[in-house]
Amino acid sequence: MKMTNNLTHIATEVEFEAAMSEEELACVFERLGIPGFPAELDIAERTEDHVQMMSLESLLAFAKANGAGAVAYDVTYFPHADDEEVAYQLKQLARDLEISAEVIRDVCADEIKEYLALDKKRNADLPVHSIVEAYVGGTAFAWYGMNDYPRLKRVILSKLAKGGQKAKRSFIDRVSRAQVELLEDY
Repeated sequence: MKMTNNLTHIATEVEFEAAMSEEELACVFERLGIPGFPAELDIAERTEDHVQMMSLESLLAFAKANGAGAVAYDVTYFPHADDEEVAYQLKQLARDLEISAEVIRDVCADEIKEYLALDKKRNADLPVHSIVEAYVGGTAFAWYGMNDYPRLKRVILSKLAKGGQKAKRSFIDRVSRAQVELLEDY
């Protein structure tokens, strides 16, 4: 339960159910008597314009009780990370931190190696995300199933967080030196 008081939001940790394969979703849909149809759904596009349901069974029961005749679903698998994936995630992190991706790559080479090693241990045959959506009265209601998988941003930022101020200063010093060296190249 979430509670607010005096416009202060009290955050609670959210536990997502595990992602399911298409076959697992089909079994749940059949058991609860609501058809599911594959669709191209994207978490990033759905984060602001839907109501998040924490249980797949609750979402399906709610949709059925409100006359939804069917739901849409999508299941996402990620292959193991490669140089292209590292470049993509570095670009996102660079945008978030307002630092050049090349600087992050130079400064965080060890963390990138750690990320790649963690990702190699992940079972790429398991889905990382499952999304099910139902539309009731013009509002999208969604359920996300998520399996844990490494993200480069998490690895880099967790290293900073574990090291406290010393790691933060070290990171800032290394980034500053790398930026100065980058400027000297011009």
